[in-house]
Amino acid sequence: MRESRTPTRRSRQLAPTLVVVLVVGAGAFYAGYRYGYTKAARERPQPAAAHPRPAARTADRPAAEDPHFQPRTVSALRGNFLENPGFESGPAGWKWLDWSSDWAPFEVAGGRVAAGTQAAHLAVRGNPGDKPTRVYGLVQELATAAFPSRISGRYFVERWDPGQARRAYTQAVIIAMRPKGDQPTMQLRYILEGVTEQPYNLSNARYVFVHRRALPPTGTWIDFSLDVREDYRRLWGEVPPDGTPFRVLFEARYDDKPPAGSVATDVWYDELFVGVP
Repeated sequence: MRESRTPTRRSRQLAPTLVVVLVVGAGAFYAGYRYGYTKAARERPQPAAAHPRPAARTADRPAAEDPHFQPRTVSALRGNFLENPGFESGPAGWKWLDWSSDWAPFEVAGGRVAAGTQAAHLAVRGNPGDKPTRVYGLVQELATAAFPSRISGRYFVERWDPGQARRAYTQAVIIAMRPKGDQPTMQLRYILEGVTEQPYNLSNARYVFVHRRALPPTGTWIDFSLDVREDYRRLWGEVPPDGTPFRVLFEARYDDKPPAGSVATDVWYDELFVGVP
């Protein structure tokens, strides 16, 4: 007798059940796989989060590499931004860079005055054995609503004896405290007296000769007036924007004094102006 190949009723009844089992099993396997993968991913050590990039500096924030810079805020748009510009209140408002080993203090006295009763005296002294460089100066640090357009004042050379120092000179300096970067500061150094050649080559400074003479006249008050914005535009190609903080200095100094040499000069400053006329 020929064998029948037609499925029995029982086989036909088991087929749908088998399909359901296979589908459910496959779903359970996939769910278990996904759970294991997710759990392993949670437990796997994760790489440290990248540090956020620091915020860009803006022009109203001073360069962080000068921790001594502490500007006084001035909200006026015009006038003299200096405190006590004629020294009638003694040294009030002024300082010297006492954190620098090359700097020395100033005094306020009545020996020589351009106006009023007092002026600032820079008694530059270099004795045998002293350091080869010494700077005497007057300093104010300001953050003004308008960047200054004019620096002016008067100076008096009472004595000028540079001895064997290679350089001895007086200068007015303004340092715009740019945001930190390749060029954190922009300086203008105005040579008033004492040298005929640029003292140094500095990437962050430009020099202007107000007078190019090695031997300054003595015994008379000399006026000076400096066009700050035009000099920044001409020598730096840009003017620091309003709100840029700055340091302004009025100096008398010597550089490269031999160990056995001596220096003795006396310079007075009075009626100083830094601002917008």
